[in-house]
Amino acid sequence: MSGDLSAVREVWARRSRARTGSDVLYVLYMGALSVLVLGVPVLRSAGSLLARPDVLPALQHPLAPQISGIVVLTAAAALVLLGAVRGPALMAPFFTATLASSGIRRRTVLWRPYVRALLVPVLSMAVMASLIAVTLRAAEGGDGAGGGGVGGAVTVWFVLAATGAGLLLGAAWLAGELLTARPRRLLVGALLLAGVLSALLPQGTGLGGAYPAADAPHGLWALLVLGAGIAATAVGIALLDRLRGAVLREQSMRWESVATVATSGDLAGAAGTFRPPPSAGRRLRAIGPRPLVLLYARRDAVAWLRSPDRLAVGIVVALLAAAALAGSTQLTGPLAWAAVLLGTVALWGAGSTLVEGIRHGVHTLGAPRLFGQTVAVQVLLHALAPALLLTALAALGGGGLVLAGGIDEDAVGAALLPVALTPVLIAGQVRDAAKGPMPLQLMTPMPTAQGDGSVLVMLVWQSDALLLALLSGTLLAGLGALGPVWVLGGAALLTALMALMARSRLRTLGS
Repeated sequence: MSGDLSAVREVWARRSRARTGSDVLYVLYMGALSVLVLGVPVLRSAGSLLARPDVLPALQHPLAPQISGIVVLTAAAALVLLGAVRGPALMAPFFTATLASSGIRRRTVLWRPYVRALLVPVLSMAVMASLIAVTLRAAEGGDGAGGGGVGGAVTVWFVLAATGAGLLLGAAWLAGELLTARPRRLLVGALLLAGVLSALLPQGTGLGGAYPAADAPHGLWALLVLGAGIAATAVGIALLDRLRGAVLREQSMRWESVATVATSGDLAGAAGTFRPPPSAGRRLRAIGPRPLVLLYARRDAVAWLRSPDRLAVGIVVALLAAAALAGSTQLTGPLAWAAVLLGTVALWGAGSTLVEGIRHGVHTLGAPRLFGQTVAVQVLLHALAPALLLTALAALGGGGLVLAGGIDEDAVGAALLPVALTPVLIAGQVRDAAKGPMPLQLMTPMPTAQGDGSVLVMLVWQSDALLLALLSGTLLAGLGALGPVWVLGGAALLTALMALMARSRLRTLGS
């Protein structure tokens, strides 16, 4: 096949929904106008609202530049792992089969979707940097004369550095798609080690060097990070030719399946479709001697080891979530509730990587009892190992923050919050696994003046497990102000309620 795409582009341009050059210019014009008319005032308003006495100390902390660099390196490691499942250079299965698998150079075909995917990390980093800089400027009266030197030039340098960091994140995302399993894991380990080492530096480097509160040459660091991001993007486009056809085909088909299932409203099914199959530990024996508790714990452990990447991510996320929940007890205002909500969501996500056995037990409903246990007994036995492991990780994450000196007072209450929340979330996972299909009455159209309101009801039904988890984390965090006894009592009550709802759902499915 010829490497010329002119014929393909001519056919593509003649389709009924094709965009002309004028359409593209109009989209760019509307985007720029929206940023100026809506984006800038919203950022200024958000900065004025966040310029509070309970938020500014965190942004002006001496370790804030180092933390910003650690966050970028940790996000890069996460994107490397994401690239193994869904990379940035990806097209629909049809175009993957007809163009990316043809004789045309893959960089010629894939550079457009790669550049479009780069907009996600670049815009995310630029918006966050702008919000931080605007907040610091609002605290100084907007003239940069409040002692921190957060003037207009410093703000621009920080946003440019964040843009370069976003480009580097996109390069890390592409690296996850390019590399095989072992080099990918080595790169993730190197990035995490670099994050640990960067915390030991006296002042921020990279994005941290351009941080508004950093005592460093902001312009130099901004230009270095931006130049590194542009160079990494150019190298990434050149390396698109090395993408493996099997990886492109597998990821494109998986992503299309995820999009199809998600469009139908089944978010849990979409998450299951997006989950990669087990890739290791095929020779591990999942069946061993009794007692049943040890037998089921062994089965769960083998299931975890067969997906080592997923297990490692779950462990790291659980530790960070526990640290966030423990640290929330030392914060007030928006930062405290943001830490509680993010920590609860992260701990819920970490728990979801450990409960495949629970889902398997629910799926055996109606099947012959090959092991002699009912579904309820299987689910209970499969819940013990995840609960113990997640509790240990929560204690390690929360206790580690206490030992590191991040907790000044009420150390017991701070470390207790993530530990008390763990059984509630595991019971919530059991309840979510026994969910069953969506009731037909929820799909009934609800015409309103603003359109069909049934979509909101379906979204609430799909996300009820996460909403209950957030509510549980918020309640336990509120009870923490009353003492550890209240936290333990609230956790016991919430766990019992979750267990009763799970039992009711299992009975409904079995009837």
